[in-house]
Amino acid sequence: MLTVKQWKFVLLSSFLVLLWTAGPLRADSGASAKVRSVLDKAMAIQTSPQLQGASHRKARAAQIRKLISQNFLSAEMAKESLQDYWGRLDAGQRAKYQSLLTAIFIDSYTRQVVDFLKNEKIQYPGEAPEGGYTKVKTIIMRTDEHIPVDYIMEQNGGKWMIRDVLIDGVGIVETYKTSFSSFLRAHTFNDLINRMNIQKKANEGL
Repeated sequence: MLTVKQWKFVLLSSFLVLLWTAGPLRADSGASAKVRSVLDKAMAIQTSPQLQGASHRKARAAQIRKLISQNFLSAEMAKESLQDYWGRLDAGQRAKYQSLLTAIFIDSYTRQVVDFLKNEKIQYPGEAPEGGYTKVKTIIMRTDEHIPVDYIMEQNGGKWMIRDVLIDGVGIVETYKTSFSSFLRAHTFNDLINRMNIQKKANEGL
């Protein structure tokens, strides 16, 4: 049977173990506020009475596209998506690739927001360090499903910007990285650029 003094020691030891193993707690650095602001603006556009219906889809898309382009580090996403292959490209090839991927990403993400984002209830469990960046966790709380969406944030020019989005654990940049790496093992960089030009033109109808 443990004495009172021994019980106090066990409880204190258990508490210290929890502190050491629970991972770093982090106050809101401003990254969470930025994510909340972007999502609130996106939902305001999506639910605006003046922008409802198929006839206003392009107007909604134009505002969402502007919101994405202002808040995502799409050029950095493009660079990261090519991994080591980036170092083989000259300045002109890099600029062309960045321009194309930025356009494709913004158009694709705009379509996702316009088609699927509603007036959502969103929880913000918190944020934590993530490989030199800050990960902001969110959960879209729908009646029939809960969708975890994490935002990888970076400070750029004194502002928090989004450099990746993980939906249910799968990142946009990682998806591009896997797809392009597989393609470039069997094709040339010019083949990739041609394929991306086709994709960009296909997206222009949004």
